[in-house]
Amino acid sequence: MESPGSVGWARGLYDYADTESAETLEHPDETFARFEREFPLVRQHLIERRYKNWVKQHKGFLLSFMQMVRARSPLFIEQQTAQNRELRGATVTSVGPGNKITVDSLELRPLPERFIRNRTITQMREEINKGADWMWEFNWCLRWTNDVTNPFVTADQPVVVQGAVPDAQAGLRRHETLIFFPICWNACLVGSRDRFDVGTAEAEPGFPKQVRELFFRPSAGSVISPCKIDLD
Repeated sequence: MESPGSVGWARGLYDYADTESAETLEHPDETFARFEREFPLVRQHLIERRYKNWVKQHKGFLLSFMQMVRARSPLFIEQQTAQNRELRGATVTSVGPGNKITVDSLELRPLPERFIRNRTITQMREEINKGADWMWEFNWCLRWTNDVTNPFVTADQPVVVQGAVPDAQAGLRRHETLIFFPICWNACLVGSRDRFDVGTAEAEPGFPKQVRELFFRPSAGSVISPCKIDLD
């Protein structure tokens, strides 16, 4: 395990916009805590057991962990921030009988950056608290390797969806779509609408390279690997 300072970090990535919000809302560190505490133990158990019975013992946790790292990724935060900046609103100045409200202007305005930031962090926490959610609709297989010179890698975009799709929601309904989530350098989960012939197996030598290529795309951001990788 490496410290954030050894790998890469961003100051204030999960902070609320102001001290008042930080004091009244649950901090993301509390949302992350269970996963960060339990993941090293689950990973060690998987490796020691050579990934046997991972479906019964750890599938729910791993899918929820995937949801967590997806929702806390810089890409998710950027996307939610952009969506929230498209919102428009007005300030309520009074509430009368029958909950009739009065606003300061009929011309809707962009929302304050403070609100946008706090809403984005809250949405991230809400996404994580959904647990595995839509991921239960997929079938999952696990491929593993002990060759550190041919590892799985991860990136700022920790979950990759492969397939030609018109939009994200439509893509997740297509049978051609595959989802790749490297758990660690040793193992990778692959999701599909269709069942896999083999649920758990050692990866063919070319498979980790195939997965790495998905994470070497510019859109994936910074890539994390246990060793130097030849991109050729």
